[in-house]
Amino acid sequence: MSGIDRRRALALLGAFACGTCAAPAEEGASVAEPPALLGRRYRLVKNWDFGSTVADDAAMRREFFTRYIHAGGTLDHLNDEWQRYRDHDNHVFEDGALSRVAHLRGELAPGGIESGMLRSRWSGEYGYFECRMKVPAGRGLWPAFWLHPQDAHWPPEIDVVEIVDDGRIGTRQSFHFLHGLGAKTAPVRASRLDRHQAHRPGFDYADEFHRFAVDWRADGVRHYVDDVLVVDRAFTWTHNDGSDAGPAHVLVNLAVGGKWPGPPDPAALPARLRVAHIRVWQAGES
Repeated sequence: MSGIDRRRALALLGAFACGTCAAPAEEGASVAEPPALLGRRYRLVKNWDFGSTVADDAAMRREFFTRYIHAGGTLDHLNDEWQRYRDHDNHVFEDGALSRVAHLRGELAPGGIESGMLRSRWSGEYGYFECRMKVPAGRGLWPAFWLHPQDAHWPPEIDVVEIVDDGRIGTRQSFHFLHGLGAKTAPVRASRLDRHQAHRPGFDYADEFHRFAVDWRADGVRHYVDDVLVVDRAFTWTHNDGSDAGPAHVLVNLAVGGKWPGPPDPAALPARLRVAHIRVWQAGES
């Protein structure tokens, strides 16, 4: 992708600053630089806009896989999740966004639900990663936007956002975890998280589109929701043996069920995780 036209980006900053605006960027329009990057000479390296630059199934598959990198790229779920990632109307372009759709295909039991996920073919190390999405409400739903090492060895992992609807607080809180060597004891520089390590913004995420992002650097990660700093922590992107974990790919998925969210409410299905765009900026001249 071409770099940001900085003058036009600054002029349009106000138009794109609202996380709840309904329409995605028009094709060919300038992309506003996030406030956290202003003056830092970052460049836009990936603009997956599902209303323009990636607007059909063929374009999606040129840019993304629909399974995890493990098991030769065929793994379709993790741990005790109930869904299996498939391609049976699980990735639907509608209203200027791409929906990951979870359907009940069999019994309401592990393996009886099919859902959608994206894993980027592109990978990179460090940068500002942003996703604008509208999450579904319903017990048992678990949408996430996260980064995983391209070498397929875990940890580390950066969870840009997870919204886990367990039927209690629902979609009114978000989680922003770091996994890896020393992550649990690393210094916290600033935080809006509560004692349960959740962020409660004072609104329901399921009501509108919101932007979730991380500013990932060699010495730490800052999490943002709609340009508001949620937590800033020291973090090193290393495997457990201390080696650099290298480039990461981007994932967006709609998981269902499992121990954390609990069994899904059948009334919540089908469920849609709507994504307007995913963008990546990295250091370098525009």
